[in-house]
Amino acid sequence: MTVETMSNIIIRTLKAPDWEKLKAADKDYGHGQVKAFVSLIPYVGGVAAEELQRYYDYKDDEFFRKFTRFLIGMAETSDEERTKFAEELQQKADDYSGNVIMGMVDRLDNINKEAILAKLSVARMHGEISIEDFFRLHTLLERIPYVDLKELPRYKEPFYDKDGDTELLFATGALELVSIDTKGGSNKYVLSRLGEMLLRWGFNIHLELEHGKGTNVELDVMSNEDVEEIVRGGIEASRPIFKDNTLYFPDGAKSGALDDDGAFLYDLARGK
Repeated sequence: MTVETMSNIIIRTLKAPDWEKLKAADKDYGHGQVKAFVSLIPYVGGVAAEELQRYYDYKDDEFFRKFTRFLIGMAETSDEERTKFAEELQQKADDYSGNVIMGMVDRLDNINKEAILAKLSVARMHGEISIEDFFRLHTLLERIPYVDLKELPRYKEPFYDKDGDTELLFATGALELVSIDTKGGSNKYVLSRLGEMLLRWGFNIHLELEHGKGTNVELDVMSNEDVEEIVRGGIEASRPIFKDNTLYFPDGAKSGALDDDGAFLYDLARGK
């Protein structure tokens, strides 16, 4: 079966699914569903063919398991809404909508992400998010491990998690930097506009956060007293020591010179 044929199957199923059969398949999933209507590889003989067939059967079955969950999440939408959505995907992606949807569904690494993708699709159908943000949110969903997706609500307030999810979520664009700690602590992060949208439309968690244009990062700065203390510490650490008519430097060097520079260093060592 060619990619184009698979694409046509995907888009026809999306536009007019048989909900009862889909729900039954989702509840009573078994290996070999795909073999009922498609075989993707030619006969190559012997055990090798059987092993290869098992691999492709697994890949095909896993995809249709994901696609089934994705479709069920849109059960309350109309055929017209899904058809219009597919047409918009094709126009924006400059590719067959069946290919686009097939790729989006297949790239998600957790079955529960398919339900989130379905909710984001419904949000686009109802005009709650733009088509551009739909593509961006799918990228977030694809890149963030499912275990870290559940950490997103913690970032409704400035937060940092030492377990490591902060850096990953920030790298994906789900978080934005809100404050820089210059005292040796941790920078703080909050949900970005996309992160908030992912929670709102993918998890039905609504948060009232303000996102202005541009970057506005607060600095957790030191006081003047803190700065002066650091400067004094640096001076003391670099001050040479005068002992037995010899000038000893912090790096272990010593000098007995009394030229202009040497005289200055002697004065410095004596605290002048």
